[in-house]
Amino acid sequence: MDKFELKLDQAARAAWLSYVGGRTQDEIASQLGVSRPGVQRLLALARQEGLVKVHIDHPLANCMVMSEAIVQRFGLDFCDVVPADPDAGDGDVHYLAVAGAERLARYLDRSDPLTLSLGTGRAIRAMVEALSRIDRPQHRFVSLVGNVARDGSSNRYDGVMVLADKTGAERFLLPAPVVASSLEEKQALQGQRLFQAVAEVARQAEAAFVGVGRIDRRATLFQDHFISEMELEELLGLDAVGELLGWPMNQAGEVIDCSITRRVTSLPLGMLRGQSLVALAAGRDKGPAILAALRGGWLKGLVTDESAARYITESENF
Repeated sequence: MDKFELKLDQAARAAWLSYVGGRTQDEIASQLGVSRPGVQRLLALARQEGLVKVHIDHPLANCMVMSEAIVQRFGLDFCDVVPADPDAGDGDVHYLAVAGAERLARYLDRSDPLTLSLGTGRAIRAMVEALSRIDRPQHRFVSLVGNVARDGSSNRYDGVMVLADKTGAERFLLPAPVVASSLEEKQALQGQRLFQAVAEVARQAEAAFVGVGRIDRRATLFQDHFISEMELEELLGLDAVGELLGWPMNQAGEVIDCSITRRVTSLPLGMLRGQSLVALAAGRDKGPAILAALRGGWLKGLVTDESAARYITESENF
């Protein structure tokens, strides 16, 4: 997606908020993270390019309708719904990564020191890779999820190192597997000074960008050997539909109490209630997991695509 296409997408968002959503220019400026004159230029571009007619002639219009419905239903600060690429498979995350990078950049642009935490997953890694380089050595980035599998291999979808390299910021990695092999191992890991130091940095974060995982045989937790086949079957038997930071959830978004939950080393979701938790996830197959996270009230922001958004709105009968 080139710069003009990105600008056209933003112009469509501004046009929808103005002409359909009835928002003021100040409200639109706050929503899109631009100045009021910037909103005026976007609206002018929308008119110039023929987007504004009886309806907004742009694929993003339907996305904006679903976005607004999800924000209102779940009390989010924002919900960015990007068009699904009809020529790409369910695994395509390009548009999602660009939208997530735009949200992340709003934090990074600040000159004051900032602490941000990151989960893991393909969408998170793609978001960081889509971000332009910017010199921000005053910031700190910390991982919320252990970056080691049980076999000792590294988490290939960790984004903290890449983000720190792009900004020159400090980096803090959680020195643990996602799921410990035993309760005793988890307690030993959490008792280490290094683990406690990283956890303390994470507690100071203003916001967190996290992925949302599905629970099935294609789940990242299972595919990347963070949990065994027996553990996967245990989760499926307990009606788990998704996970946040390795914490399995049922359809209501409640964390499931099971042998796996007791061994998860990620920082507790409850500890993040005071932070702005932003999730990146797309595809209809992720719909149940995203909906569970929304129903549980864990999220303050969501970046998703129209396929997942349609599943959510249809399931909730908007």
